[in-house]
Amino acid sequence: MSHNADAEKERVVTPNIFAQPLSIFGMPVDRETIFSNHKKIYKPRIEKRQRNLIVKATSLKFYLHPQECIRCLTTGYSPIRVVEQVLTGPAFLFFKRAVFVFTDQRILHVRTSFSRKTRHSVSQILYEDCSAILMKGRSLIVCYKGGKQEVFNYISLREKKKIKSLLDQLQLKPKDPAVFSSRVALCPSCASVLKKRNSQCEACKLKFKSSRVAMWLSLVLPGGGYFYCNHTLLGTAVAVVEVAAIGLLIFQWIDYRNGLALQWGLLLLAAGVLILEKIVATFHSVQMTQDNIPKAQDFETPRV
Repeated sequence: MSHNADAEKERVVTPNIFAQPLSIFGMPVDRETIFSNHKKIYKPRIEKRQRNLIVKATSLKFYLHPQECIRCLTTGYSPIRVVEQVLTGPAFLFFKRAVFVFTDQRILHVRTSFSRKTRHSVSQILYEDCSAILMKGRSLIVCYKGGKQEVFNYISLREKKKIKSLLDQLQLKPKDPAVFSSRVALCPSCASVLKKRNSQCEACKLKFKSSRVAMWLSLVLPGGGYFYCNHTLLGTAVAVVEVAAIGLLIFQWIDYRNGLALQWGLLLLAAGVLILEKIVATFHSVQMTQDNIPKAQDFETPRV
């Protein structure tokens, strides 16, 4: 009798492999949600879109928790402060691009390049840390239990209704204690939670680039801060502008030493461009280091 009872118990707890989540490139997804619209109706175009986003974010499988399933992916932009938008202008659309991964446990925020290629900068928003998450227009508004609020703008119209539907299904508990007071960054090497303003990961000792170094390189070298933050193309463009402005100032100084009249218009233009460029490049480079850029380019990726 006991033998039969044990056998029956074993059959009950044995997982049914056909009931397991669908896996795409090693990433578990909720098959009933990811390829459907906000009305839970399957659409081939939605499947194509979600698969394309997953292809660009396959490295995220190392960050997923056991039994965690992806429910939707979308594109948007990281939070931007007013001072950033004033100093960088429309350029923030180039540097603030991100992919958002909605799972059954949290939202993963992934910084990307302009072509949507993921960078080594991933952060998480735990549902249990939030008092409210809502869509307002094309903005994703996250209110944390600690009182902070973040706004992620320009969420893709293609997933807007679906995300709103998913958020409406969440059962948030504002009165329960939170694990973290806000969104937290994850180490790109071991996926551990990183502390703010830390020069290295406490778990795997991966070192990150310094905002102080970025500041001094921006001030001293043409495009130095951008090169330090691995933005080679932008660093080259900024360096060309800086060198041209400095060269113009030098030629004006040489003309003045030779007794020629100064061209005040060119002088003020070159000086203004150089000063403005230095301010913007320094501020922007320091801001980029807040994304925890690894010092080593060949650091070990996480292993499942």
